[in-house]
Amino acid sequence: MTKEEKTNQYLAIKSMFQSDNVKKMKDIEKLYPTLIAKSLKINHSRYIQKLYKPEEFTIKQIFTLAKLLDLNPQTILTVIVTQVSANPKFSQKKK
Repeated sequence: MTKEEKTNQYLAIKSMFQSDNVKKMKDIEKLYPTLIAKSLKINHSRYIQKLYKPEEFTIKQIFTLAKLLDLNPQTILTVIVTQVSANPKFSQKKK
């Protein structure tokens, strides 16, 4: 795969984040998962698992993904925090 092809694929994912089409990390599951997994240095199935349980992404992986996509890491973190917060298992109990 050429560098230009990779760049175009990263741009497709970046534009989804920028247009607020990514509400949950799993929304990018079908977009070049093998490329992203290899870029993050994790295997494909582990990457897919992390999309469904984004709290398992490491800070380093989030920053690496942000760099690949030329995004502010906060953009990705916001999606992750929103997704995790919606999970009743992680919601805080009222005192």
